[in-house]
Amino acid sequence: MLQHANNPVDWQPWNEESLLKAKRLNKPIFLSIGYSTCHWCHVMAKESFENPTVAELLNAFFIPIKVDREERPDIDQFYMEFVQAFTGQGGWPLNVWLTPNLEPFFGGTYFPLESKWGKPGFIDILKKIAELWQSNRSLLEQQGEEILLKMKEAINSSIETQSPPNLTIAAKKAVEQLWASFDRIHGGFSPPPKFPRPSLFYFLFRAGSSSDFSLEYKEKSLQMALFSLQKMSCGGIHDQLEGGFHRYSVDAQWRLPHFEKMLYDQATLGYSYIEAYQITQDPLFKETSLCLFEYLFSHLHSDSGGFYSAEDADSLNALGQEEEGAYYLWTMKELEESLEPIGDKNIIEKLLQFFGATPQGNLPQGSITEEGLREKNILYLATTLPILAEQLSMSLEETKNLVAKAKAMLKKTRINRSRPFLDDKIICSWNGYCLSSLSKAYMVFEDKRLVEEAKKTASFLLDNLWDPENQTLYRIYRHGRGTIGGFSTDYASVAVGLLHLFEADQDEKWLSLARQFQEILEEKFRDPYRHTYLTKAVESSAKSIESREEYDGAEPATISLSAHSLLKLYSMTGEEKWRQRLEELFKLCWPMLERFPTALPYFLAVYNEYRSPRVEIIIVGEKENAHTRQLFHTLSRLFIPNRILLVLDPKEKVPALLKSADFYGSLTAQYRDQPSIYICADNQCQLAQSDVSKALEILKPFTVFFSASSYRPS
Repeated sequence: MLQHANNPVDWQPWNEESLLKAKRLNKPIFLSIGYSTCHWCHVMAKESFENPTVAELLNAFFIPIKVDREERPDIDQFYMEFVQAFTGQGGWPLNVWLTPNLEPFFGGTYFPLESKWGKPGFIDILKKIAELWQSNRSLLEQQGEEILLKMKEAINSSIETQSPPNLTIAAKKAVEQLWASFDRIHGGFSPPPKFPRPSLFYFLFRAGSSSDFSLEYKEKSLQMALFSLQKMSCGGIHDQLEGGFHRYSVDAQWRLPHFEKMLYDQATLGYSYIEAYQITQDPLFKETSLCLFEYLFSHLHSDSGGFYSAEDADSLNALGQEEEGAYYLWTMKELEESLEPIGDKNIIEKLLQFFGATPQGNLPQGSITEEGLREKNILYLATTLPILAEQLSMSLEETKNLVAKAKAMLKKTRINRSRPFLDDKIICSWNGYCLSSLSKAYMVFEDKRLVEEAKKTASFLLDNLWDPENQTLYRIYRHGRGTIGGFSTDYASVAVGLLHLFEADQDEKWLSLARQFQEILEEKFRDPYRHTYLTKAVESSAKSIESREEYDGAEPATISLSAHSLLKLYSMTGEEKWRQRLEELFKLCWPMLERFPTALPYFLAVYNEYRSPRVEIIIVGEKENAHTRQLFHTLSRLFIPNRILLVLDPKEKVPALLKSADFYGSLTAQYRDQPSIYICADNQCQLAQSDVSKALEILKPFTVFFSASSYRPS
């Protein structure tokens, strides 16, 4: 609404007043859904919503309503399902025509102002719908009523199956389907455009440790994930100068991205790269992770705490015109001038080859339509550091320093350009993902700043988006708390994030809060029909549209996040109600996963974890003791899927919420000045260890490690 405030279109918000107005005036609703950093939303806004003819038609014959999909994912999801069924595809901008009773009867995504590319023109569509509404309104109303009824039936129905629940079969099928679609040259699981889907990596890493799988399945699973992450890290989809990932790649090679940067991608991909580092100890994955977090701190971080939602794809070019990728693209001349202080032309030439730059530009042919982009370059890693070192007759360390110096020079040039627009909304669930990735990053990389930022983010959410009196989370913060209540994904992601923060910080309050948010999720969002979760609270869903999230896409579905939270809560507290609810979800999801095993890879990953031996690592020692901290980080670097790691300080009371609190108390009573490691795995507890190497040997059978020289599957 803020971005479109100056449009001649009389945009209304989605609220009771606007919806009643449509009924009172008996006008159809034109619903336009987008988000602030959406490139094609900007294109349609300039072409159509700033056009006086379009504004005249919309204002005269429709009630135009504008919705931000990030604020109202429930509305977006519901009408996206209609458009996908109606047209066979979806995306943003999402444009839907509704009856005053909110029944959709026509819709699509981007419409050009006038007919072209085989798409009908927006003006022609508006005129035709306005004419039909006047001449044959009952037909449109009947069509909308029938569509809405079918959508509600689909939402409230369940998939029938005759076979008993067996998610192990679904997990194996998922690996097989991913292997069949896997790009063995460039990584990823689809033809272009290629969207990163971090839930797949989360699943494949756990499939790589599953005792239910053969060695071949395990190896394939790890290779698919690691090879894809390696290729993405080296591609143009990864910002080689300032870190972080763009939304998606328009080509198969991960080279030319759609340039917007979303917070949820940074948080969930950051988690993937941390796990890739745990499994391989590959410096590429560590550097990618740390640079990503540096990008978050530098460009998406709010001074008051929390992280902003996105940076736009468009920015002003040298001529002062808005252009997609203007901030990120280079001519050869710009690159050479920026690196000129290096002095040696041969070194500069080799560095530019390393970054894939050419005088004629390196954007994939067939992927660009704007003439001005034809001689532009996107920076990517065209070769490896060892090859560059050999070309320059330098040591590997000298080459690393040279590349770092070159990146600093290029960054210095780039930061003087017009920066892309910042969407400064702080979204609850996306910050929940940040809690998880920052906490895990601290445990693995030892940088104290990471856990401090995680705690600062948690405090921001609790102080600004949590109403303890009404037991309500809110969705958005921007210059104050918004009015929209949180959705199921907000509660689930914050619960999971707080559980990760408890492991990183070992403060019981985070465990207690996570437990509280999970209880609210079960109480307010449990679906009365299918017993999974509604997007919106049951009480408010009954008054409006209903939707569910049962697909792990760019973001994980509520049901997957909840399963993760339930497993961790059960592992930590031992409360049977969490295990029972988790097993209920496994049974409820079987019919869908039997038919569509890759729909919920994160959920299947939680199932694989649940099936894995549960490993408890308890360090007894003073938390501020350097040796205790060293043990904590050394053991955190291991990739053990179903593991909890506790630090029990003999000077502190054992957290009452933990299962076996009396047993843990007996361990602290035995403390004798030196930290000790206790390991319980597969229902067997080992003797205390003070030597970390012996502890690592005990944990070896449960640890996933991939040591091959190449991740490319054979």
